[in-house]
Amino acid sequence: MQDAASLMAFYRNRRAELDPSDGSRWHLLIKEIRLREACGIEEAYAIALTDPIWRRWFERQINSDPTCRKAALRHMRDNGDRSLIAQRDGRLFVR
Repeated sequence: MQDAASLMAFYRNRRAELDPSDGSRWHLLIKEIRLREACGIEEAYAIALTDPIWRRWFERQINSDPTCRKAALRHMRDNGDRSLIAQRDGRLFVR
């Protein structure tokens, strides 16, 4: 098993190799944050969404990609008031 620093470096390098529009970059970022911060997935999402670039990318994805939108709506349903996402006038956005 690799140590946390090696895994974080791997995720960071792999993310840099991918096209910016590739959704895999988001998953690699979340994995890296979870390792670095020793936190759960919801906290990693919250940390990632403090970055304005990732936040803008994320909002664009949940409003344009049907699979991402479906996952965002499921997140809202499952988390209720604790959800990181809200909906206004048919558009989803990060709270």
